[in-house]
Amino acid sequence: MPPTIVTREQWGARAPRRPFTRRWRKLQGIVIHHSGVRNGPTGAKALKAFEKHHMDGRGWNGIAYNWLVGEDGRVYHGRGPGIVGGATRGYNSTTESICYTGWGGDEIPQAAQESLKWLVDHLQQAHRSGLWVKRHRDFASTTCPGGWLAQWVEDGLTVKAAKPDVKPVLQYLAALQKQVERRPLSRWRRSRGDAVKVVQQRLKAHGHHPGPIDGLFGPATQRAVRAFQGAAGMKVDGIVGLQTWSALLR
Repeated sequence: MPPTIVTREQWGARAPRRPFTRRWRKLQGIVIHHSGVRNGPTGAKALKAFEKHHMDGRGWNGIAYNWLVGEDGRVYHGRGPGIVGGATRGYNSTTESICYTGWGGDEIPQAAQESLKWLVDHLQQAHRSGLWVKRHRDFASTTCPGGWLAQWVEDGLTVKAAKPDVKPVLQYLAALQKQVERRPLSRWRRSRGDAVKVVQQRLKAHGHHPGPIDGLFGPATQRAVRAFQGAAGMKVDGIVGLQTWSALLR
């Protein structure tokens, strides 16, 4: 899914000193930058800090970058697409610059990685011209865009799969365990429900066959529980109490 795009008007950009110049030369590449500041401002405050430094500190026409990507994955228009930038001396008329608003020396957040990759892909698809992607340090004596980010760009902007949030799963299993503690699962009790389904799934994972994973503690599930208990050196009674439950979840 595309990231949130924030326009100049939405983040409160100042008007340029002079109208921005539309790029008249063919776009050849994309240059990646970073803020160069640890623990700096975030969001729109970061953009306004860049803008103030570029316009008031350096006397430039406006914020230097075409695009900026925040730590939360939001994508901001700096000067915007198709505009001659001011961030990569000697290449501003043939490149578009993307600045990560955080510190690129350390691994950047997953959301920012995904948005940077999305933006680069979007620009390459829009121009259909095989744009190259390089780092600011490839054109100037600088460490920009920081060690981690520079290596990530060199390696092809590969985004690792997001780590799953296991907390809800652990909370769910803890709630089921409390049910088992209060009322062990067994065939004679005609136990049924999610706790039985988890038992069946874990029995299957341990190489035993509980029958259909349907949440019903029937004869096949009882036989599989007894087989598991025997293989684990536990009391063989076909009942899933706390000890058997804990062993199944290992």
